[in-house]
Amino acid sequence: MPNKPKPPPKGWLWSEDAADYLGVHVVTLYRWRRDGTGPKGVRHGLRRYKYKISDLDAWMNGEGTEDDRAQPARTPAAA
Repeated sequence: MPNKPKPPPKGWLWSEDAADYLGVHVVTLYRWRRDGTGPKGVRHGLRRYKYKISDLDAWMNGEGTEDDRAQPARTPAAA
């Protein structure tokens, strides 16, 4: 019987569940995290990310402080 991943801590969602919660594909959530435009995720181990449900709600509503939200990716200035 394969090892089943442990459930996330109460009030948190793994990436796959967070993507479902937001109504997007998990790859979209990965891209947002890579680009720094999506909700704040916390690395859990080497490969997994977890998302606080309250952070997902705040991100969807455009709420929270600057520190609570991921910042948009900045492009270098043209020379």
